[in-house]
Amino acid sequence: MATPPPPLTVDLAPADIILRLDALARRGKLADFHPAENGSAAFVLTAYGQPFDYTLTATASADGPRTTISYSLRQQRKAPVITILVIVFTIWPGVWLTDSMLKTYWDAYRFPTWIWYLPLTVLPLPWMWMRMARRSQQSAEVHSAELAEAIRAELARPA
Repeated sequence: MATPPPPLTVDLAPADIILRLDALARRGKLADFHPAENGSAAFVLTAYGQPFDYTLTATASADGPRTTISYSLRQQRKAPVITILVIVFTIWPGVWLTDSMLKTYWDAYRFPTWIWYLPLTVLPLPWMWMRMARRSQQSAEVHSAELAEAIRAELARPA
């Protein structure tokens, strides 16, 4: 589970926060900023991971003149699903291609290619996936901390 940035308390109303962050995004300092469309979240950002991105969702709870912004970090599902499908749908055609190539260049090759090809390609997948997931989470956490710092700096600035 990804660790989101710590909450932030500011002396602004939620509507003012959205206006200031929208202006910051329009100046190009807060990429992929979107005011939330549902009632529970205030705004949504993309925390870029390597190779999978995360969604940084902020909720704003007002308590008098102060507002507390709380963050949650969740992995986007589109890229991992596409990656899994590409991996699954390229392994068996790779067997055919490799077998065809070996039989074309070496007439004496008669060994069933799938016997050695599948373990060679399938066995490393869990480690590869864990490394990709861990690297994505770490880089998304770093980027979300940078986004939270940019938000804190903008909201602490006098109007």
